[in-house]
Amino acid sequence: MTEKEQVRAHVHNWQVASQEIDRLRAEELGAMSADESARLINDVMLMADHWLSLNGPQDRDCGLVEQQRIFRKWKTASI
Repeated sequence: MTEKEQVRAHVHNWQVASQEIDRLRAEELGAMSADESARLINDVMLMADHWLSLNGPQDRDCGLVEQQRIFRKWKTASI
């Protein structure tokens, strides 16, 4: 098997695996009770509150905007 065939097989395996993972997640979420869902949502909100208490509100650039700025620099530098 060539390296290119190995890469294709690896990508295919991950595509199949990701579909199965998505199916299992959906099944798990569908089986979750309202109480379990509320508890998990509350846990996430508490984590966010804790993070904000440690770091405080900060102005952040959008990741996509930052990425575009970096790409513009690379394009300008390569011309």
